[in-house]
Amino acid sequence: MRTFCLALILANALYFVWSQLVVVHVNPLDRTPTRTASLPPRLVLAKEVPHKPQAETAPTRSAVTPSTTQLQSESAPAAASNTSMCTSVGPFADLAQASQAQASLRAAGFDPRQRVENGEIWIGYWVSVQNLATRTEAETAIKTLNGNGITDVYLMPGTDPPNVLSLGVFSDYNRAERRANQVKELGLEPRINDRKREGSVYWIDVDLKEPGQAIDPSLLQTDNGKIMRLEMRACGQGA
Repeated sequence: MRTFCLALILANALYFVWSQLVVVHVNPLDRTPTRTASLPPRLVLAKEVPHKPQAETAPTRSAVTPSTTQLQSESAPAAASNTSMCTSVGPFADLAQASQAQASLRAAGFDPRQRVENGEIWIGYWVSVQNLATRTEAETAIKTLNGNGITDVYLMPGTDPPNVLSLGVFSDYNRAERRANQVKELGLEPRINDRKREGSVYWIDVDLKEPGQAIDPSLLQTDNGKIMRLEMRACGQGA
């Protein structure tokens, strides 16, 4: 009996030693939590589903690389303006007008050069009547015009069509229009046309200081206020 008790005590002691040295104890806080079964998703109706606004999709653009031809065509105007460093101003009707404009340009810091060539120059707005069939009709129209205070009228010789009545050349369009309205009130059919003449005209070539520089048109007007029709073009470019 004594032996059995000693053996039991020894067995308990060995078990205690084994449990402390061999078995690994895991802290309850370090244990992996037990997974709980998740509830299945709730069934909903289609109308209960919230609709999210769809993002606006931008139209798709094809990325096109400009060809060499397109790039050249876009840059052509800029290249042309860079190479045009000389401007011709004119035409001037006489040497006095051209010399005055040349002096004004020189005073503004330019270096103008004057030249002469054959061409057309604008004189003014010409009022005329050109639909008279016979000379008798033309003479009757002159008497009607003179009787109503329009005396600066004459029958032009050698015109095509014939029997053309000239009623004046005006530098101002409003004055030409007033004269045409006076003639129309007398039962005639007036016309307003640009009046030009051929002959020697004067041009002024001006070297520009930088590409794209503009010349102030007020520098080209005469002191007496006479209206001149002038144009500007690249040097060497014909009309």
